[in-house]
Amino acid sequence: MSVSVKLLSVIIPAYNAEKYLAKCVESVAEQSYKNIEIVIVNNGSSDSTPEICEELKAKYNNRMFKIINLNPNQGINFARRAGVENASGDYTAFIDSDDYLDLEAYETAIKVLEENNADMVQFGIKLVDLDGKILRLWQHDAKIFNQTEEIYKYFMTNPVPTWNVWDKVYKRNLFENLEWLKISALEDYCVSAQLFARAKKFIIIDNLFYNYLQRSDSTLRLKSIEQNKHDDMRSAMDLVIDVTRKNFPALLPEAIWRKLLFTERIFMDYAAANSKENINNLIKNMREIYSEFKAELKNQNSNINLRPEAAYKSIYLNKYRAKTWVFINLPKLAVLYSKLRLKIKDLFKI
Repeated sequence: MSVSVKLLSVIIPAYNAEKYLAKCVESVAEQSYKNIEIVIVNNGSSDSTPEICEELKAKYNNRMFKIINLNPNQGINFARRAGVENASGDYTAFIDSDDYLDLEAYETAIKVLEENNADMVQFGIKLVDLDGKILRLWQHDAKIFNQTEEIYKYFMTNPVPTWNVWDKVYKRNLFENLEWLKISALEDYCVSAQLFARAKKFIIIDNLFYNYLQRSDSTLRLKSIEQNKHDDMRSAMDLVIDVTRKNFPALLPEAIWRKLLFTERIFMDYAAANSKENINNLIKNMREIYSEFKAELKNQNSNINLRPEAAYKSIYLNKYRAKTWVFINLPKLAVLYSKLRLKIKDLFKI
C-alpha cells in the first residue's frame, strides 16, 4: 500500500505503565507506516516507567522518539496536551499506554486521509482481555461526512461511543488553540467535542484496528467516590454545552440530555456509597437540568425524538427517559436500583 511520507506523531501518555508500555510502543514502532514520531509523556510515574521509556528509545533508535517528563502527575488531559505541544508531525494520533494497535492501522488511516483530503479518520475498536481474547467490538459503518454540522451531529447522537481520542488520526491543525481542561474525568469528551466542531471532512472506516485492554483495575471500574472527579465531569459537560450552544444550537437539547445522563452516573456512584447529602444535591441538579432540557426543546419548537436512527430512539432514548423519570421522581427507588446494580456487577465480575 502506497501512502504519503508525511510525519505522524503518536502521543502515548504513560503513568505507572511498566506492565503494558513495551507492548504498546512495539505496536506503534512496528507499524507498516514508517514515518512515525513516538512521543511518550511520562506523567509522574513512580514505578519503572521512566527506565522503560529510555530502554524503548534505545531499542527503536531508527524511529523519531521523544520522552517528555511531567512531575508531578498532571493528569491525562495535560499529558496529551504536552504531547501535542512537543509533536512535530503533520498528523496526530493518541494511544493509551495499556492498549495496542494492529500493525496496518496508521498506514490505512493516512491513506484514507490523503486520498480524501480529510481532517480526521476513525477506525473500530476491539475490547480485549489480558490474553488478547476479544470481549466486545465497537464497530462503526464506513461513512464519509462532508459538512461540519453533520460531523458534529454524528458526535452528539451516535449510540456507539464516538468521543474517544485514540481511535482516530487527525490533521495537526485541528489542535490549534484547543482548550485543555485540567480534569480527571470525561477528558476525551470535551477534547473530542472541540475537534468534531472544527473538522470539515470526517471519514469512518470499518476496520477494527485498536485493541482496548479491559483491566480489572482500570479507572472505569474503580468504585471509590471522588468529589473532585465529579466536579471535573461537570466542567467537561459544561464545556461541551458551550461549544454546542456557540456552533450548533439546534443540537443543544442533545448536549443537555447527555449532561443529564452523566449526572445520573454520578448519582449512582453516590447512591452506592450511601452519601445522602450528595444524593439530595444531585436530585436537585437533575431536576434543574431536565427543566433546562425541556425549555430548550420548547424554545426550538422540537420534540424529544431528535435522533435520526429509529432503533436508537426506541431502545436508547426511551430507556433513559424512563430511568431519568425514576431518578428525579422516585429517588429512593433509584438508590435501591443503584446499590443492586453494583452488587450484581460485583457478583458476576462485570
